[in-house]
Amino acid sequence: MNKTQKHIIMIPAMLDFHFPLIRLAFEAPEYEIVILENKEQIKETGLRYIHNDLCYPLVLIAGQMISALKSGKYDLSRVWLLIPQAGDACRGSNYIHMLRRAVDNAGFHDIPVMSLNVTGLESKNRFHVRPVMIRKAIAALFYSDLLFALYNQLVPYEADAGSVDKKVHEWRNVLTQQIRSGHGLSAKSIKNTMNMIAEDFRHIKLLDIKLNKIGIAGELYVKYCSLGNNDLCPHLIRKKCEYIVSGLSWYVLYYIDTHLAHENPVVTKAAGLFSAYLVSLQRSVVDILRKNGFVSLDAFDEYKRNAGGLISFTFETADGWLIGADICNYSRCGYKKIIAAQPFECMPNHVCGKGIYRSLQKKLGDVSISSIDYDTSLPQVNIHNRIQMLLDS
Repeated sequence: MNKTQKHIIMIPAMLDFHFPLIRLAFEAPEYEIVILENKEQIKETGLRYIHNDLCYPLVLIAGQMISALKSGKYDLSRVWLLIPQAGDACRGSNYIHMLRRAVDNAGFHDIPVMSLNVTGLESKNRFHVRPVMIRKAIAALFYSDLLFALYNQLVPYEADAGSVDKKVHEWRNVLTQQIRSGHGLSAKSIKNTMNMIAEDFRHIKLLDIKLNKIGIAGELYVKYCSLGNNDLCPHLIRKKCEYIVSGLSWYVLYYIDTHLAHENPVVTKAAGLFSAYLVSLQRSVVDILRKNGFVSLDAFDEYKRNAGGLISFTFETADGWLIGADICNYSRCGYKKIIAAQPFECMPNHVCGKGIYRSLQKKLGDVSISSIDYDTSLPQVNIHNRIQMLLDS
């Protein structure tokens, strides 16, 4: 490859709402970041190379990547595939090995598959993150969490269709320029900008109607990715529902709490300091939302305490106790009907999630939890029927 040409870093769709800003953190003179958007036939393509007994997200991710490689849109001599790894006992941590085999079996023997992780995995094929990337990613994370909360709460009530989407688009353009320039990345600047965003959204004209209030908990990919949950959120809006989904920063802090806080003393101390900084920014998001009349989960330390005595914090694999903590905190915010979305064949989520739903319903009393297993063979009508039963309960 010519040294003047950029590597095409191909990333699968995973975080629909957050990737438009987070992708900016990985931009560099030598990288062209591509977040895949192709949807056609990705499940069928994935099943050609991934066994259907494996995790549903892997089928979709492999299918999306291989379909993109076959599309003819990209110069394959420049393509790198990038996949995140958690580094725990979840099979998701082994995606990269199965993905490599699938890509090889599809005939793309020379395409590198890189790992994005913070636990030292895949040292020879690890995507190296620079300090400036982390600073930009932090700003993108909290801006996206704020926009995510505003969007979810306002879209079902908007008086003028498309007004919330338009506002999100306007602010993303502003934030894109800010993040790309590397300016305004201090905590003070981030908080000031978030204040302006929330105040601007507060002026959107809304309908005075009452809607069903739904909480969405579950596995990371299925919770945040429309490919993984079969366009769950647009369906809820059509069914006249307002919904809440915990922001990505709660997952990030959960990951630090469960995966990095028990390492060697140096890593533990660094993780503690980094976590405290993130919580301070997250608390700003919470305060700004509430000050402007919106609903927000508590910041992570209070969020975890709220679930104490209701769930066990020993479940630390994959999304672990975060699923139960989401449900407990949604209930505190008035969202009593919960969709628990998880991939079929995801063992940690079946144990840590399904294993506590009945217990949580008893302890919380007025909460209804509907568990939906997303699978390659699950008909859309079955999903909609489960959701309708929850809405009618």
